Amino acid sequence: MKRTALAVFAAQFLVIASARADEPLVPAPPHHLPFTVHVAGFFGDGLRFNDPYRLATVLGSSAEGVSRTASYVDLAAAITLGDPRGFQNGFALHVTLAAEGVQQTVVTPSYVLYRRFRDVAAYARAGSAIVCSPDLTWGLEGALGGIAFVRAGIGVTAEIVGDVFYGAGTREVSAAAYPILSAQIGLAVAYEVLP
Repeated sequence: MKRTALAVFAAQFLVIASARADEPLVPAPPHHLPFTVHVAGFFGDGLRFNDPYRLATVLGSSAEGVSRTASYVDLAAAITLGDPRGFQNGFALHVTLAAEGVQQTVVTPSYVLYRRFRDVAAYARAGSAIVCSPDLTWGLEGALGGIAFVRAGIGVTAEIVGDVFYGAGTREVSAAAYPILSAQIGLAVAYEVLP
């Protein structure tokens, strides 16, 4: 009885397997557009070129010269679209928090152009920096950066950032512009989703 049931089961399995072997293979549907998700955390400091009244650390011989900004922490997230073996376009959001002095928060949405070359990547970004506190104002921001990947998607990253903020005037100028040049270093994680 057991041998008969086993023989019937084996015969049914062979019939089904041979029928499926005759069916044409259908390729899997293509995946959507490939993309890469990036998150990073930075620590940075900068130089301010036109704000002699608010900064304590004057680097030149007078208050009208270059001053050091407050050090800061920058948290970032980005998504870039396209083939990871070529140039990718995307969107980034940076939230910058002052680590000393006046508590200041800056939110910067920006466009990103990203390119990875095996163990290193380079990118550029440009956007509008919005100072949320202590006073609401805005400015323009551009940055050049790079990532050295020490593991598949984990790397050390650095950026050179240039900003121009518009804010409260002085006795000489009714609406002043405050240029800032910063450098920041941190850790980045990139996760690629391929088609």
